[in-house]
Amino acid sequence: MNRRAPLMDRKAQWRQFYEERNAAMRKGEETAIAHGFTSPPVDVFQILHAERRLIYAAGEDFGNAFDGRIRYLGNRFLLCYNTKYNRWRHRTGQHHSRVLFSIAHELGHYYLDDHRAYLVSNLQPHESFSEFSSHKLIEQQADHFAAGLLMPRQLLKPHINKENFPEPQAILDIRSTFNVSLTGLLARWAQLTDFPCVTIGTFEGRIQFGWVSESLRDRGCYRVRRDDAAGSRSYQRFVAQNSPVSRYVQHSGDGDTEYWLESDRFSSGTTEHYFAIPHTGFIWVFLICDEHDLSTSWDD
Repeated sequence: MNRRAPLMDRKAQWRQFYEERNAAMRKGEETAIAHGFTSPPVDVFQILHAERRLIYAAGEDFGNAFDGRIRYLGNRFLLCYNTKYNRWRHRTGQHHSRVLFSIAHELGHYYLDDHRAYLVSNLQPHESFSEFSSHKLIEQQADHFAAGLLMPRQLLKPHINKENFPEPQAILDIRSTFNVSLTGLLARWAQLTDFPCVTIGTFEGRIQFGWVSESLRDRGCYRVRRDDAAGSRSYQRFVAQNSPVSRYVQHSGDGDTEYWLESDRFSSGTTEHYFAIPHTGFIWVFLICDEHDLSTSWDD
């Protein structure tokens, strides 16, 4: 009996899952370019206007029912987006960036061929909670489409590869330039940067999920310690001072990769930026490693 088979099967399933998410992200990037966006921000309402013959969009405060909803009505699609996040402070435009991400997510269900075919054949409303809050593949694909649409590689990458250790204000400035949610930007940052970093979503002191940059994956670290309590003392102090999350707060600290990442091949000190997001209750951690330290560790 081959006991390694189940492990190999899981790895194959993860690779397929990973590639399907990436394919959705590439579709989002292609859609942004097809609509003529050559500089940020990408305006989802401009895309909705261009698709007005096939999409009717309506926004309203739907409370906790859903972030977005899309349905095929026989001749065009009805796209509803939840404006409840507009209650939270936002600096630019009529809508909070979380609302814009929700619209981009629903556009993913429209533009991704398999999603669209399902909506047309099923004729039932599809309701979503966006911004990486669902583990279902169909929702992950729509989230990654949204990230690619709002933050195309060719537009965002030059902004995030300027330095190994960006300060929180530099991150927030890029967020404003692209008019995107901080959550979406941090996730996309780890996906595109050439530097070693990780974006981690935590709730009530426990690691929920995360994105590991390619430079760390190349060193054998593919995932964060999901469901574990984060061991970083700086992070624990921040959680103790800001739990439950009731207002936006940011802070910085330091720690080590062993508190966050599954890897037995290296360990490195980390610079950690913490962002408490009130409308989700999550504390997001942007963890940065020194690329020179990792090179030394790798050589050893």
